[in-house]
Amino acid sequence: MKDKNYEFIIIGGGIAGAIAAYICSKLNKKVIWFSSDNNSLEGAIQVPPNSIKSLKKIGCFEDLKNYLNPISFIRVRDQNIRQDLSTINVDRKYYTLERKVLFSVLKNQIIKKSNILIINEKVISIGDLGKKCKCITSNGKEYISKFILGADGFSGITRNSLINKRENNIQSKHIYRAILKKENHNQILFQSSINLWLDDGWHIVYYPFSNSKLLNLILVGKNSIKNLENSGNFELSLIKKINWQRIEYENIIHKTIFNFGKIFLLGDAAHPIQPHLAQGAAQTFYDGSILLENLSKNYDTLSSLQDYAKNRLKDIREVKDMSFFTGKVFELKGIKARIRNKLILGGNNYIQKFMYNIWE
Repeated sequence: MKDKNYEFIIIGGGIAGAIAAYICSKLNKKVIWFSSDNNSLEGAIQVPPNSIKSLKKIGCFEDLKNYLNPISFIRVRDQNIRQDLSTINVDRKYYTLERKVLFSVLKNQIIKKSNILIINEKVISIGDLGKKCKCITSNGKEYISKFILGADGFSGITRNSLINKRENNIQSKHIYRAILKKENHNQILFQSSINLWLDDGWHIVYYPFSNSKLLNLILVGKNSIKNLENSGNFELSLIKKINWQRIEYENIIHKTIFNFGKIFLLGDAAHPIQPHLAQGAAQTFYDGSILLENLSKNYDTLSSLQDYAKNRLKDIREVKDMSFFTGKVFELKGIKARIRNKLILGGNNYIQKFMYNIWE
């Protein structure tokens, strides 16, 4: 399809791709959206206050608000001595949201617009040809546009076409996920809270979603499943006999890249971020809000996109660094882990102040 009237090709069928397509649909941009890559829609995301701000700026909050699961507080506990270390009251201004629901709500709005052509094909090659961009799909078709928006994640074709894989500095990380149904488990697990249990070199996060009918569990750390089963803790023992799914995730100390020529990126394709501060989706939403802000300005599209890339490159560094640091703190072992927990316990609401700073 060599129709040169398309302004954007969007690559990526996950949350970032849907956000990009939603923004372009609002601005009446003529777009081809390759939405076949939607393997990242299992489970749920946390929606902290900074996500709400971004979703409101993008204009999709009203469509999503009835699906948000409100959270009352965030609880940090010492798994070894069964003691609360910190409780952050978020006063139901913090939410969780099912990934599939988020994607479906956005897509249902997108398909109402005639300016978005949705194609369910896998992109295998992209290129910036100077005055235009092109991509080629797995069935050999070629598509042309003025710009490409890459929203296909850390391992997607966009990012990996632009940088050397060695620049990602990857280390393996042990992460497991399970989703529980309320009808099959003790209801004490489904209270409206984000729960973080810290232990010796491993930790668990769990929280309800989908009107508190489902529970999202994440285990992080080598031997964490075995450690959980041997924990002897009543509350955690309620979630023993379940099927864990290994998440393909790397401990990424990586290069951030927002553009190369006329190819621009958002979400994990631009800035893969460690999950320890629940900022992966939040920063994707923020990408979207800044992208919309710049594309809405009355000057040429290339300059608008370049401003988006410049602004986000400056903003993202601090969040990435804090997420990486937090992961290292969570993974401490032995005496270092015990000192960590004592500091959190006596830290004069340190955790709360830390999180409020991120949510601003």
